[in-house]
Amino acid sequence: MSTSDSSSSFGSPIPRRTLLAGAAAGSLLAALPAGVASAGGIGSFGGYPFTLGIASGDPDSTSVVLWTRLALKPLDADFGMEPRKYPVHWQVADDERFEKIVCEGTTFALPENNHSVHVIPQGLEPDRWYFYRFRAGSELSPVGRTRTLPAPGAPTSKFTVIHASCQNWREGLYTAWRDVAKEPVDLVLFLGDYIYEGTIGDPSSYKPRAPMVLPDYMRAACMELQNYRYRYTFYKMDPDLQTAHAAVPFVPIWDDHEVANDYKGAVETGSRHTRAAGAYQAWWENMPTRLAKPTGTSMKVYRRFPVGDLLQIDMLDSRQYRTADNDPVISRLGNEQEAWLIDGINKYGARWNVVAQGQQLGNIPSASPTRDRIYGAYYERGVQPVFLTGDMHWTIVLDALLQVPNAASPIVGTEFIATSITSTGDGPGSAGTKNNWLKNPWVKYVDGLRGYIKSEFTPTGMTAVQHDVQYVSRPGAPGFDAQKFFIEHGRAGVQLI
Repeated sequence: MSTSDSSSSFGSPIPRRTLLAGAAAGSLLAALPAGVASAGGIGSFGGYPFTLGIASGDPDSTSVVLWTRLALKPLDADFGMEPRKYPVHWQVADDERFEKIVCEGTTFALPENNHSVHVIPQGLEPDRWYFYRFRAGSELSPVGRTRTLPAPGAPTSKFTVIHASCQNWREGLYTAWRDVAKEPVDLVLFLGDYIYEGTIGDPSSYKPRAPMVLPDYMRAACMELQNYRYRYTFYKMDPDLQTAHAAVPFVPIWDDHEVANDYKGAVETGSRHTRAAGAYQAWWENMPTRLAKPTGTSMKVYRRFPVGDLLQIDMLDSRQYRTADNDPVISRLGNEQEAWLIDGINKYGARWNVVAQGQQLGNIPSASPTRDRIYGAYYERGVQPVFLTGDMHWTIVLDALLQVPNAASPIVGTEFIATSITSTGDGPGSAGTKNNWLKNPWVKYVDGLRGYIKSEFTPTGMTAVQHDVQYVSRPGAPGFDAQKFFIEHGRAGVQLI
């Protein structure tokens, strides 16, 4: 089955919901094994535990990660949870009413993991959409929609991804996530700054979130594990973010604010290095990822996803291994990660090689030894890469030159830098800043509003759309497609259409 065939049978993503009722709810209650029905915690919540929503992510061709985290009272210091394990039942079905259950099981939400759950159902069919849900006590979660990837090498006619980053909670509303949930898209690549770690002031400092009031202990800067847990909690309470997570699987990586602004993991010492242990643990607890639980201040998050015969997606860690940005020998990715990327170029023989990263390999107008080596490796192999990037809070679309800033050097591929979801507020940004980017002839487009980029890949070409929202400072902002782009396969360089 091609990706385009499998997508069409479900139409648009599911709307926001709370509980299933009637026959659908009854089917899950009846399906629970007897041992689960008598386990400790069933029926004892006294409230709704799925206040932080559900999510899926890190799919492959036969499995996908299902995530939730129990929090009866998310703004309480203990999240309303006792320090014990709670049984959680999960189901995957072919249909939204769960009349055709594919697989199910029971796991436990553990206090040492902040009552988060990561389930990986195995043996799913490739290139398929599924529905999933959880039950804890007598309560049902929302229904989520997720998908497996086409098997490596399988003929794939179309695959669509969105890449997004930088969602500072206090600087705006997550209206863009509302629009993501409505998109006909197969995968969301989240490229970092899921949270911002700094101190949050009184409610006037997060005015777009009124009338919400955070308790004092949740407004403190993130310095240790519990601070980071609080930060993810009120971020994940956002209904538009929950809706997007429930509609499509995410593949997440981090940038700097998941730990501290502009941190460089390989050279940090003192408190900022110590903070990384709590930051990595909280990130793992709150992401729908199959990555292993971190150990201390180390966690490998760079990884590779083959998508049929069409795509190879390489996810990079832009922060943890950095020592110097312009060293001729030491990579800003870390030498091990850079070697992994270069050695794996076109590993699966896919039509398109996509590199997704939290931050650029080098500044737009400046030379970068790391970028030169990596771009040169793609050029030597005759592979035309597409770089999907976050961090900048601007949409910037540019030709990837073999040697920046030599505008006459060959075009290796294309880079799409996505603007932020909310960070820096409404936009449209300074006209002077925009014009400075456009002075570089390899920069083709600049946009300072908030939003994301959607990219559709086919065997013959890649079409991207910059989607903006008019404002994030108040509810109800209209969204619109601001610009379309096209890359012909085998012909380097981006066209505005």
